[in-house]
Amino acid sequence: MKARQIDAPQLRVLLSLARELFQTDEVSNSLRLIGRTLVDLIRSDSALLLIRAERFEIAAFDAHGALQPTGPDHPLYAAAIALMSDVDFPAAGNTRADGQCEDVGLRTLTLAVPAHDAVAALAVAWDHDLTPAQLDRYRRTMSMILELAAAALGKIESRSSLERLVSNQSAQMATTTMTHAAELAQRDEATSEMRLLSLTDVLTGLYNRRGFFLQAERLFKVARRKRAQSAVIFADIDGLKRVNDDLGHDAGDGLIRDAGAVFRQCFRQADVVARLGGDEFVAYTLDDEHPDVILERIRTRVHAFNQQAQRPYHLSMSAGLMQCDPCGTGSLSDHVLLADEQMYVQKRCRP
Repeated sequence: MKARQIDAPQLRVLLSLARELFQTDEVSNSLRLIGRTLVDLIRSDSALLLIRAERFEIAAFDAHGALQPTGPDHPLYAAAIALMSDVDFPAAGNTRADGQCEDVGLRTLTLAVPAHDAVAALAVAWDHDLTPAQLDRYRRTMSMILELAAAALGKIESRSSLERLVSNQSAQMATTTMTHAAELAQRDEATSEMRLLSLTDVLTGLYNRRGFFLQAERLFKVARRKRAQSAVIFADIDGLKRVNDDLGHDAGDGLIRDAGAVFRQCFRQADVVARLGGDEFVAYTLDDEHPDVILERIRTRVHAFNQQAQRPYHLSMSAGLMQCDPCGTGSLSDHVLLADEQMYVQKRCRP
């Protein structure tokens, strides 16, 4: 699904938020910037930000974006923590599977990043009803704010955690090599979480465009060096715009998530599978199977999904495949474009 462009004033606010967040190393300053932006861009009446650190960190904002004392008794806490997949906590009110929650007298939206194993969640409420268009616009804006907040606060937490470890080491000069190794492991784990946020598509949990080319380029070079067969598979969702127009963008997002899950099932764990954006997916596989086998696997999985899943829409995907010549000179990007062209050939040939 093509992301709507935001207007110039919103873009300036978000760019300013990103710049200021990554120039500060203080949590209080970061939260102040986030609260101000929530009010400026989505005019929230109350909001709650939940960050997974050594323990869950909670920040609540009032209608002016100012921080408020809070805890698990906050009205939005249950809706936010319910999006943390490994936390057993009952959702409040009429929480729905699409991450949107309505409480009596409030209109509430909740989001988490990444889509799987979330490290941050944001719940926002208004004291008046919003139109579907406002909800859709605010959801996208909230997603951008939450990704920036999670990255910036994760950076501060990682740095603070490392500083605490170094301070402890300085006070215990006689510590063993094993203690030093534990310090490095914790730092690497924090760095890995931040890196995952920058490489992952929030909606599907697959790699995003940056993640795909970063991971697939490595395999592509190995295949060239070892003269191994490999292939690029490009696919997109048929009829996504119609689902958005007829059923709404929540259903469209659900269709994208389902398509991503089905597409992922068609490949091995070692293959690189990504959502490039909108309704487009791509995979790179070191595979000596005949191309028709991979394409047939996609068709079979899509058919099985439509037979078993209870959805208000029908999943349909068009796919094209381009084998990579291990002795050729074309780049990985060239093969992605060629696979895209093959996908459109297949789409035109379908009845």
